[in-house]
Amino acid sequence: MISGCVTPWERSALLKRGNDNIDNVHGPTERRLLGSLWEKKKDEIEASDGSLKPIPGTEEYTAAEEFYKDEKYEVAQASFKKVAKQYKKSEIREDALFMEGESAFQLGNFYAAENAYAKLLRDYPSTRHLDDVSKRLFEIARQWLDFPKVAEVGEIQQANYDDFGQRLPAEKPPEKGKSPVWVPNFTDKSKPWFDTEGNGVACLRLIWLNDPTGPLADDALMLAASHYARRNNFVEADRHFTLLREEYPNSPHVENAFVLGSHVKLMSYQGAEYDGKTLEDAKNLKKSILRLYPDSADSKRVQEELARMEEADADREWAKVVFYERKNNKRAQSVYCHLVIDRYPQSQAAQRAKQRLQELGPEYASGARLLTSQPDPERAWWDTRNSRDVAPLARPAEPPAKAKIDEPTEEKSPAPPRRLFGVFGRGSNADVPVEDEDAKPIEEAEDPPRRGWFGRPVPQESPGEEEEPTETLINGEESEEPARSRFRFSLPRRLGRDTIEEKDAPTEPGMSGQSRL
Repeated sequence: MISGCVTPWERSALLKRGNDNIDNVHGPTERRLLGSLWEKKKDEIEASDGSLKPIPGTEEYTAAEEFYKDEKYEVAQASFKKVAKQYKKSEIREDALFMEGESAFQLGNFYAAENAYAKLLRDYPSTRHLDDVSKRLFEIARQWLDFPKVAEVGEIQQANYDDFGQRLPAEKPPEKGKSPVWVPNFTDKSKPWFDTEGNGVACLRLIWLNDPTGPLADDALMLAASHYARRNNFVEADRHFTLLREEYPNSPHVENAFVLGSHVKLMSYQGAEYDGKTLEDAKNLKKSILRLYPDSADSKRVQEELARMEEADADREWAKVVFYERKNNKRAQSVYCHLVIDRYPQSQAAQRAKQRLQELGPEYASGARLLTSQPDPERAWWDTRNSRDVAPLARPAEPPAKAKIDEPTEEKSPAPPRRLFGVFGRGSNADVPVEDEDAKPIEEAEDPPRRGWFGRPVPQESPGEEEEPTETLINGEESEEPARSRFRFSLPRRLGRDTIEEKDAPTEPGMSGQSRL
């Protein structure tokens, strides 16, 4: 309760609806019809001679209603509360909760009344008493917020166009200050125990959440936004003003929502060093005021504010000049100086830009320096920046080739290709014909021992334990060479010139080499 701004009943009414559906949600016309049917049903029960079965809890409710008519509100409140607690599944409970809140309201115990109304809205979102409950909650909120009227521009802090980070005080500050949240209330029964203003805003929230089409929904939104604006909570004030402009365009508060909304949005702007979206949105809102309400009393003030906001835009561009001055980038400074002069010629930033161009030199002031191409920045070999951002280094020029003297050269036969350690396949050295008789074939590197898990070597079988497989030919003969591994996708065997000899010719007449293969 201390840290929050709502009561337990109001929090449960908003957040603890496990079955979110629209079965119990009705419009104003349907609520009135249901109310009339309920009154008709009660009259029939009272006029009947016992033929109709009465609703459970009718007798207790009637007795509590008599106490209420006799203005015995304390007894009536306790009686209605007992009926609502005892008959939770009866139709009489809806009326009992409402009359419990009415009895507490007549006693001036607004805190108990607000709890009863919040419980009623939680259990019966489209209760037939919704119009009356909205009126009671709106009146309770006005009592707790201490500001029953819509805020004016003079009651809110003013923007400092010279330094948006430093805000100016309000022209007409509110008389009452904000009460501390953590100070408990044990004496005044009309107020909650903690955070009176937060509970007042919660009452307004119950109105426009549970009765968005009712007559007090836009009033509740406007009053909540005005409260946030007075308390300098400009983010929440801007959110409520925006919701009012979008959801209730026909409300009589729309003009104030534009005027105050543009003001609080501008108050959220922190300066040229921060994001300029809030400044742009505030400018668009003020232009909308002049277009939609040309005869408004605030038109002259809005035009003056627009002119000063143009100066703020020029300061944002000038901040870029200052940034590139720290980087010692004259070219970028001159670009933004020309941009400030072109877009904002009447601003003070334009005068500073002209002076800066004169300091940079005549080639920057005239713009001739900007028309010349700029070479790519040089990079060292250790520079790891992205190649898309910086052009790659040029390769060093090759030294001039020396003149060679023509000497008689002897024709040499090309050396046979050698394969180091079987790079092109194991066992390929034996297949390559070597013309040099004295040359020795390069020995193949031994395969490293295979290792299993945890680095332990896997035992391998010795080549002598198993006979080498032989290749069986079509005619039943066995080849002298060992058979290759029969994989589906094996490398083709490379044949040399000396490989094909007369012994590979067909042994029988009429038998071709294809049939042998």
